[in-house]
Amino acid sequence: MVQTKSCGICVADTMEWYQKPKAPVVLGHEATGIITEVGAKAVGFSVGDRVFVHHHVPCNNCELCRRQLYTLCETFKKTNYDPGGFCEYFAVSSRHLMDTLILPESVSFEEGTLIEPLACVIHAIRIADVKPNDRTVVIGAGSIGIMFGQVLKAYGIRDIVMYELDEWRMQKAKEITGIEVLKPGETLPESLAEYRKFSGAPGANKVFVVAKDLRAMSLGLELIGGGGTVLLFATPEASEYLPFYVSKAFFKQLSIRLSYSADHLDTREALALITSGKVNTEELITHRFSLEEVSKGILQTEGRGNALKCIVNI
Repeated sequence: MVQTKSCGICVADTMEWYQKPKAPVVLGHEATGIITEVGAKAVGFSVGDRVFVHHHVPCNNCELCRRQLYTLCETFKKTNYDPGGFCEYFAVSSRHLMDTLILPESVSFEEGTLIEPLACVIHAIRIADVKPNDRTVVIGAGSIGIMFGQVLKAYGIRDIVMYELDEWRMQKAKEITGIEVLKPGETLPESLAEYRKFSGAPGANKVFVVAKDLRAMSLGLELIGGGGTVLLFATPEASEYLPFYVSKAFFKQLSIRLSYSADHLDTREALALITSGKVNTEELITHRFSLEEVSKGILQTEGRGNALKCIVNI
């Protein structure tokens, strides 16, 4: 049993089309807290431990797990802590112990809530197989986009450009990452011409589309160069679809990848990056809410505004 201290608000918590079929449900899946009770199987954990708990865990036994596709495991999608992160206490199953991490004293409960979203970023970068000399583009400069920029820099990537429409987020992303942030042009050809002028190259090698907007995905497909990889990180509504010109992609020999969630390897890497200071999580947290203000926090996250990461403190 964990007494919840902090829980981050994810964009997924604002997606009514995704959450409504599950209702009634306690949302929140980026939780940290203090262990208050332990069962017989909780080997290595004690009452009083400060922990982060990943809400999804794989079976480690099925064909997908044997292929290290842990996030696609049927067990992974079915597991969650009970009842959710936006509550005073939540129960952790023995299966979850494989991805329950003890927080160092140097990492606050608030910072610990960033382990899950940061792990998702790491998972996506791993899938895209980024190389040190890759020309890289990140489309979307919210908290996730900024984490992409920080992780890429931590991994030695130097040729990075970010794109964002919102002026406030453009400024915050540049302040936190030191990466150049451009605003997309009025048309896709204009954006491509600007990128070519800025980079001196015909196109990017790797593009991470962090925004769930279809226009952002179209921009990503426009900016990619020959033999490049476009990774789609966020999902639009289930009814939305993206026009895909096969011939254009064919002659560029593109790869299109998608990334879902994160696994126990990614969360450990995320904690290491936070602990080392290579990812600055404190500047990402712009709004804090009480448990009674969860609805307000969800609306703030959905409305974006002058906000990056919203946290619920309990």
